[in-house]
Amino acid sequence: MAPSSNSSSSRPAQRAAVGRLVKACHTCRAAKIRCKMPHGGPPCERCQSRRLKCQVDKNAQSILEEANRWRGSLTGQVSQLQTAVNLLLRMSRLPPSASYQSSSNPEDDMAQTSDELAGEADETLPLAPILTPVAPEEDSLYALPINSLYEATRLPALRNPTNPEAQAGTAVSDFISRGVLTEAAAQRLLLLFKNRLNYFCYGILCPHDNLYSLRSSSRLLTAAICTVASLHDPDASATFKVCHAEFLRLVSSSMFSVSYSCDDLRGLIVGAYWLGNVSYTLLGHAIRIAMRLNHHLAYFSVVENPGNEGSLEKARLWYCLYIMDHHSSILYGRPALISPKEEAHQQWERFIEVNGHAEVDLRMSSQVALYHIIAKVNDVFGGYSHKTIPAHCFAQLLSFLGELDRWYMIWGDRMPRNAHVGWFPRDGAILHYHFARLHLCSYIFRSMSLESAATASPQVRDFASIAVTSATSVLELVLERDDLRTALVGMPIYFHGMITFAAVFLTKATKNNFWELTTIDVPKVFTLLQRYVSELRSQKAARQHLVYHMSNGLDDMMRASRKLTEEATEIPDLGAMEQPQVMLTMDSMFDMNTFDLLQESISQDMNTIVGQGDEWQNQYGMWPE
Repeated sequence: MAPSSNSSSSRPAQRAAVGRLVKACHTCRAAKIRCKMPHGGPPCERCQSRRLKCQVDKNAQSILEEANRWRGSLTGQVSQLQTAVNLLLRMSRLPPSASYQSSSNPEDDMAQTSDELAGEADETLPLAPILTPVAPEEDSLYALPINSLYEATRLPALRNPTNPEAQAGTAVSDFISRGVLTEAAAQRLLLLFKNRLNYFCYGILCPHDNLYSLRSSSRLLTAAICTVASLHDPDASATFKVCHAEFLRLVSSSMFSVSYSCDDLRGLIVGAYWLGNVSYTLLGHAIRIAMRLNHHLAYFSVVENPGNEGSLEKARLWYCLYIMDHHSSILYGRPALISPKEEAHQQWERFIEVNGHAEVDLRMSSQVALYHIIAKVNDVFGGYSHKTIPAHCFAQLLSFLGELDRWYMIWGDRMPRNAHVGWFPRDGAILHYHFARLHLCSYIFRSMSLESAATASPQVRDFASIAVTSATSVLELVLERDDLRTALVGMPIYFHGMITFAAVFLTKATKNNFWELTTIDVPKVFTLLQRYVSELRSQKAARQHLVYHMSNGLDDMMRASRKLTEEATEIPDLGAMEQPQVMLTMDSMFDMNTFDLLQESISQDMNTIVGQGDEWQNQYGMWPE
């Protein structure tokens, strides 16, 4: 053992034991002198003064402590990086980083729980802007109050950032890239929307030539177009449920976003124009977003600088929202959100001239002019449905009907034929004329009872006759005009609401001969209704489309009305019968929103119409089966 000991002691330096923490350098340990390291690490004082190499041996303990320090530092850096990535994803309105993990079920990648959404909300989120400020004149005393807040706070989070999705080279991440919808299916839906459906809304909702351009521009518009197109495709009922769920997810997750582009706004408009179950909510949101993006001021840029394509695009989108707002005002009996008294909503002829009498501007301007009249009616008579119109206001109501007649003479035959939807622009304008006349006549029947109808004045009976004539004309036009019949799958919610309004009004009027207010040809009405129901049932669309629900509900209502009419003809003394089950007030003929009919038909069996029928909620995929 001695040789071994001598050999060990003859080494220039003694290696430290595994468990000890080494504090002396290799040279000082060999010389067996105290090693002083004033800086807590090499070089020591002796090696530094003699310019020797100062090296400290590392044992397991020191390596472990060093690894722990490195691991702690790395963990902190990864956490900071993760926070930064999540913030960038939120600002880009992309799914959180956790959603990019692989999953065996593609639909699982699309789902996002409320806990995940809640976890994203922290103090790093920017404040939502109220309105994008108009660039102020530095020397001008006039400024919007919000501009003063921006100027004083210098907070960039209050301003509206540029849309990150519009930047070139950005990787596309959406429900198509996640495999929820195939590219081939999305391409087919895009072509259906772009080549037909888009032109029911003036041709301004899809400016992209290919799927990649659309996806790169806006995930919201991509989902909206796929949703609406699949709703109008008879072979895409299952696809609609997937697209509809994705669209609702994107809308809800972007509700408080500060980054919206024109295409994002288009996505909201697409949903509000065709999707009845979310139309009311989406329209209000779209109007607020458009105001924040200053689309309501684009008209002035167009008339001052006609060649500005960006301003023209914004102005047309704003006019579209104005028209949809007044459609919704009529359907739901609510005040319009956008005032018709602004210059942009009164100088439509100037807007047409500036843009060379383009078809899209003719169509939209005709609607703006029409709702300029309707808005005056609402201002005079109000929205309270139980307030009777006094007799001295009948002359004013007649003057509004005269304005509608003048509108029809100007616009009724002014629309050219469209290559994608045929004569729908012209025939649609005629339908709007009869819609408006029926709407105006509805005011006269507020709070009318059976007793007051018996003593109605000749003027009231004239309005009743106009109402019946207008409602009948609506159904006749839809059945006789080829481009209107084919447009039953494609036309927006407002058309379906008003056509159904006319049909339900005629159905109810046949129950008791319209309270003897005017003569009504009951056999003709039933024939028209039966033909219309048959036409609805012959349409081809996804099983969630409104045409199937309307046909089912109207058929049930018509059968009930026909039964009551036949019973009434067998019993001449109608006064001896109990009347509550027939009609108590005339309000029941007119006080209905778009989905009163659906509320009657949802519970009915849809098997006779669309085969395996689900309830309305399950068809939209909004509640579990």
